[in-house]
Order: sequence, then structure tokens, then C-alpha cells
Amino acid sequence: MSNLLNTLTKIGQEMEAEHQAYEAQNDAWWSSLSEQEREDAFYAVVKRIYEGDIKQQGSYRYVLYDVFGFDASMYVRGMDCGYMSIHNAIKTDDEEQIIYEHYERKNKEIAAAKQATRCKNRDETGSCLLHNLHCAYPECEK
Repeated sequence: MSNLLNTLTKIGQEMEAEHQAYEAQNDAWWSSLSEQEREDAFYAVVKRIYEGDIKQQGSYRYVLYDVFGFDASMYVRGMDCGYMSIHNAIKTDDEEQIIYEHYERKNKEIAAAKQATRCKNRDETGSCLLHNLHCAYPECEK
């Protein structure tokens, strides 16, 4: 068991070292670009994210494979660079509607629960005639 844990730890450390090396290499590449090249790269990427995520409301895989034209090897790299988080933070119209309906339903449930806890035994002066006997609403006199 100890050998397995040591092996897994070593693999994790190697993967992290490779990730850090790639990050440094990518940052060096970015720094080597001219201002115009950085602007063009930014424009090309954001244009495709807008097309796939906003206009077409595609899935993560759809945007990577069909809009950007990548193969499956970019799936994890898209996660590593934060694109999956960006993609998931963008809500489609359907998702917005589902969220709206969920909170609308919750608010109605809360309002109904508050209504159910109000004493229905009060007279015109607001006193509960059954409070001291057996009122089902213990906070009705508050």
C-alpha cells in the first residue's frame, strides 16, 4: 500500500511540474508576441467563445471541438486554463428560466409556510381566543 501511495504521489508531482513548465512556456510565448499579435489572438479566442457559448449556447465539448476545431486532447487543457469554468459560468436562456422558476417556486413555498404559521383564531382585536387553551400556533400572541 505504501508503494502505491508513493507512486501516486510521484505521478501527481510530475504532473504538477509538467503543468508549471507548460504555464511558464505559454507565458513566455505570450510575452514574445507583438501587441498586434496579442490583440489578434485575444480577438480570435473571444470571438469563438462568444459564438459557441453565447450565440449557439453550445456545450463545453461542442465549443472546443466544433467551434474551435480542436480534438479531444484539448479537453483537459481547456479545464487547466479555466475555460470550463468560464463556460459553466455562462448561463443559457433555458438555464436562466430554470433558475428563475426554481426561485419563484421557493418564494411561493416560503410565503405559504409563513401564511400557515399565522394564527387563524384571532378575533377583531387581534387576540387569540384559544391561545391559553390549545392554540396550534404557539407564537400567535407575539
